[in-house]
Amino acid sequence: MKKSYLVFGFISVFLISCGGTETVEETVVEEVAVEEVCTYNYDPGNTVLTWTAYKHTAKAAVNGTFAEINVEANADASDMYGVLEGANFSIPINSLNSQDEIRDPKIKASFFGEMDSTNFITGKINSINASGANVDITMNNVTKAYDGEITVDGESITFVTQIDILDFEAQNAFDVLGEACAEKHTGTDGVKKFWTEVNIAIKTQLTKTCK
Repeated sequence: MKKSYLVFGFISVFLISCGGTETVEETVVEEVAVEEVCTYNYDPGNTVLTWTAYKHTAKAAVNGTFAEINVEANADASDMYGVLEGANFSIPINSLNSQDEIRDPKIKASFFGEMDSTNFITGKINSINASGANVDITMNNVTKAYDGEITVDGESITFVTQIDILDFEAQNAFDVLGEACAEKHTGTDGVKKFWTEVNIAIKTQLTKTCK
């Protein structure tokens, strides 16, 4: 948005008594346009991470979230994507919530607990723009880069991608979780099935300040 200010010239009236004539200086109106400058900042209170795993032959969804995600973002960026470009993030495993008090401890202990140095899922946003994003994710001391889709709504940015547990050399952890949750992973067809693909969605609402 642009702000405009009107600058008025002085009105001077000169009376020349000897000639009996009057000279009037006209008002000069000049419009000066001032460009509004806006910056964007990350707000940790307005970020939500959700995940969707799948079980059974019919691929029934198991939805969950991580209640905490710590992001080292860029301050006072001139555009939305600049806030997140190159940002590092850390997700505490203890903040996992699948909305099942019995299942959550099993995921933490039998899955993440079987991995190497995975009290946190960590990563970095390598690139982000209107066309998409590329993000490093590290678990089990393995780092894998994933491309994902970006959608924007006002000052809100959503990143969506799909990961594969086996990309992180986590077959053992995957198998241990399968045994711990065998009953819930068995469908009506009697087949025990737990899919390795997990969908990830991160939505953040940035703060916009204009002067």
